[in-house]
Amino acid sequence: MDKFRIDGFSDDSVINGIGSLFRRNDGSLWRINISTSPVKSERSYLTLSQSPIIVRQRVLNSKTEVSKKGYHKSFPIKDTREWQVAKVKDCPVIKHHRKADGEQYCFVFQIGDGTTVYLPQFELARALFFHDGYLSRTAMTPDVLQAEFDVMVNKDTGIATIDVMPSCTYKIDYYNEPSCRRLLSWILVDENARRSYESIGRYQLIEGKELGKYRVWDFKFDPPLLANTRFSVKGWFDPDLNAMFVHEIEGLADIPNDLPEKILFSHPNFTKDVIGKGNGGYAAGTVRPAEHNVDDEASANIDNKTVIIKPPSITLSFNKAVETIKIAQKNRISSNGKKDDEVPDKASKDVSTDEATTIGELPNADWDNIDDQTDDSHLYINKFESYFKMLELLKVEYGCEVISYSLRKLPKLPRCTKHLLVTDGNPRCLSVSYIKTDNSSYYLLEVDTSDTNKPLSTKVIEAFKVVKFESFIENVERSLLKGSLSWPKEYFDNFVGKSNHFGISHQQSGKNGSLTHEDINNWSKRFYQKLC
Repeated sequence: MDKFRIDGFSDDSVINGIGSLFRRNDGSLWRINISTSPVKSERSYLTLSQSPIIVRQRVLNSKTEVSKKGYHKSFPIKDTREWQVAKVKDCPVIKHHRKADGEQYCFVFQIGDGTTVYLPQFELARALFFHDGYLSRTAMTPDVLQAEFDVMVNKDTGIATIDVMPSCTYKIDYYNEPSCRRLLSWILVDENARRSYESIGRYQLIEGKELGKYRVWDFKFDPPLLANTRFSVKGWFDPDLNAMFVHEIEGLADIPNDLPEKILFSHPNFTKDVIGKGNGGYAAGTVRPAEHNVDDEASANIDNKTVIIKPPSITLSFNKAVETIKIAQKNRISSNGKKDDEVPDKASKDVSTDEATTIGELPNADWDNIDDQTDDSHLYINKFESYFKMLELLKVEYGCEVISYSLRKLPKLPRCTKHLLVTDGNPRCLSVSYIKTDNSSYYLLEVDTSDTNKPLSTKVIEAFKVVKFESFIENVERSLLKGSLSWPKEYFDNFVGKSNHFGISHQQSGKNGSLTHEDINNWSKRFYQKLC
């Protein structure tokens, strides 16, 4: 999580209530009323671009580490069709509600243990859709998605294509993140999700009111069905009433989706790095300040590279993983350690999360609060197909005991993009296996380098030398990325000993570039000889 301050609010301001949305009749910038305590702040509203951090009981400009207070509860729902609509003031758990907050809409429903849950509609929309400024702002105006994204679904091939229009202002940085592409795909392609998202703008047009110089509206939308989705929430709970008021949704698991197996994103500005001198590694980039100051009243300038700020995250997972792929329109030469002259040495401390324009005052920034926990490792297993066939032969032909764990997606590190494949923007994965021979046992590490011209040998480590396995692998992953996809020899030497790790090179492929059955047989034989 990044450190940031919101301009106009005093230290340790707690959001106690969320009120109506409003904008000037002659403007397009939507703001949302909030109440905070202690009442020392200069402002009592935030722009809608700040939706990812607009949460009841959230502390703004915290000076110390703040634990999440409140009653935590997890539960599944059947679906949302039987949910009722009430207002915050109707919740019996809240003894003293603020007037503006009390007028906001809630969904009301019972869960399996009989508890009646009051869930603010804005909070559900925030958890489902409002993970960045664009998706928060765009929701207020119907038909924007139709104008900025051309979606084509081929049901016969199981492939959808999303062509991004040149006028679209969704930050190009987000297309580099598989989690953001997956969420955007869900909103654009899944009819249930899109209908829900677009209902926000329809309700705003129908129910918003003109009051003097302003248009005012109490947030409302139709939820997607969310059949069998599991909620993780915190809030106030009254055991006598067996009722709960939700402050914050911390996680949504098994979100249903009706999407094709593969989704292709095309954008006129997508580029593919083509290796020049070196290998496009972990070059020094822009230095981030210890804390960003977010001024959402100032305009943002489109000319700088977007600063992505990570606020407290929300865990999301879909019940079906889909593969999303970037289709590059042009090539870009990259080289190891080469400085990008378009990127400043230091990022600005002062930033704006408003929609970026050519005449903006401050460098532009935006939020990303998605922690995508969708079980999707099977999508990338084909990159290891020949390797796993070789391991299977070690078991069948040579009597080895082989256990292959789930693929691990390499972590994202600051100023490093090697955790993603250059070819399609999907995660680069690490395979971890355990193998036992008659004489010894080993951990095998294999990395997907299918997008590079630099093959990486399989790393073999004496298993008895590895202590605290999970932390050991996490350190290997970070070192691997910092070393531009080179095994961290010094780290292995220090932690398992120089004589307790070694590499086994891959089998050379035939003329057609793929491994034949004979090639894999030879690979397994050579591999076994190295182990023994």
